Amino acid sequence: MPAPQQLKYFVIEKALRTLVHFPSRQGLSAQTLRMILAKATKLFPVDQRLAFREISLAGMRCEEIRHRKAPATQLIFHIHGGAFFLGGLDSHRGLMCDLVRATGAQVIHLDYPLAPEFAFPHALDALQAAYLEALEQGIAAKNITLSGDSCGANLALALCLKLRDEKQPLPNGLILLSPWLDLSLGGASIVRNAKHDALLSEQLLRDGIKYYLDDQASVDEPYVSPLFANLKGLPEMLIHVGSKEILLDDAKRLKQAADDADVDCTLTIYPGMWHNFHMFSHWVDTAKRALRDIAKFVDHIDR
Repeated sequence: MPAPQQLKYFVIEKALRTLVHFPSRQGLSAQTLRMILAKATKLFPVDQRLAFREISLAGMRCEEIRHRKAPATQLIFHIHGGAFFLGGLDSHRGLMCDLVRATGAQVIHLDYPLAPEFAFPHALDALQAAYLEALEQGIAAKNITLSGDSCGANLALALCLKLRDEKQPLPNGLILLSPWLDLSLGGASIVRNAKHDALLSEQLLRDGIKYYLDDQASVDEPYVSPLFANLKGLPEMLIHVGSKEILLDDAKRLKQAADDADVDCTLTIYPGMWHNFHMFSHWVDTAKRALRDIAKFVDHIDR
């Protein structure tokens, strides 16, 4: 890697450790962490040349983002990350713009109910209701790609499992970015990469579990930790993860589970990348390449 790029990555990681990683390890309240995240994510550029429209699906607030003139043949339903209790339309709007520009697809960003105000399974049920209402409005399941980052990837995969189990139409494909799939925290990379992941901490994951699960839910339930589910019959998957992520082993184990279930699945591990590195594509060349890889996948399943 050229020296100027190495320096740029070092500066970005240093900023992330200060603005996000360090506060997430301090046992702060959900509300305090939400305020910190809201300030940090204002740094992500939003492409105002795109068209934005607030919509509602099954009572859920959503944002539709698309090119103003070019027609889209694919629709990406994206579920944002944030350890089940952080994030929203504002925090991930920049990434949604990047997905629209990279893929040419129309993106619907889903603002699902967060913990601790809404524990499992509220978010999953709300997402399923929104998806099914979209189908009722005439959107064909074969034109939908379901996407999610971090815990949003968990919810996207769990939603597919629930749709399959209830014999409802499945989306055309699954895009899982830096997925958090095992709430038992059984991946060895959580410890192995603890000093390398500039964004995500084990403490934040444990806070998310505490908020998301009540006494009635278990970490090994398939809809809670979809890594433990039988994946048979699910649509083709694309999994992206960085080599420095504490969740690296979640992605690796999902790839193995998909192979065991005869589900088409592509896993790409991006060297030197931290959790949710796609959000930094304006500054990080590897993230730009990852977005191009997503575009190739969307084009592939569209064909």
